[in-house]
Amino acid sequence: MNETSDMPQSPKTGTKEPASEWISPGVPPRRRLVTAIGVTLAAVLFFFLALWQGATMWVSTLIGIVFIGGFIGYLLVVAPTPFTLRLDATGITRSERGGEPVEIPWDRVAKVKEERFKSGTSVSVAVFKRVGERGLHRAYVVYGDDIPDFNGFRAALRAGMPEDCPWLVETVHE
Repeated sequence: MNETSDMPQSPKTGTKEPASEWISPGVPPRRRLVTAIGVTLAAVLFFFLALWQGATMWVSTLIGIVFIGGFIGYLLVVAPTPFTLRLDATGITRSERGGEPVEIPWDRVAKVKEERFKSGTSVSVAVFKRVGERGLHRAYVVYGDDIPDFNGFRAALRAGMPEDCPWLVETVHE
């Protein structure tokens, strides 16, 4: 059996190509540990200051729980969720844990905008899709530290793009 028989054909080359995947781990364990240590140190400092200033332990404990609980809640809201990016002959798919996959066929990709530093280092890639006849919608942005092989993703995305789709490069932090 031919290995490429189950693979879809690429719209660019007409050949069978395997799908490529990039997996974002979400918040790295090291960053979680450093954040947990920081929150713990802030809690200890908060309770020490409350005792030093003579506040009752019940009031300071209640205020501390509200303050630290609110901060932890904020971190949970802004923390990036793990996701998977998949490029194949049909298009680009982004699947977040617990969410519906967002699939953009190659013919619906309107443009890609890449942001780079002055040094040439790529920061992010934003994929825009066509909505309706003339509409444009930013489907998603992938940042350089979101996935382990960002440059590999960027190269594969550029290679899979249709010929008529613009790839814009913008310099940030000039």
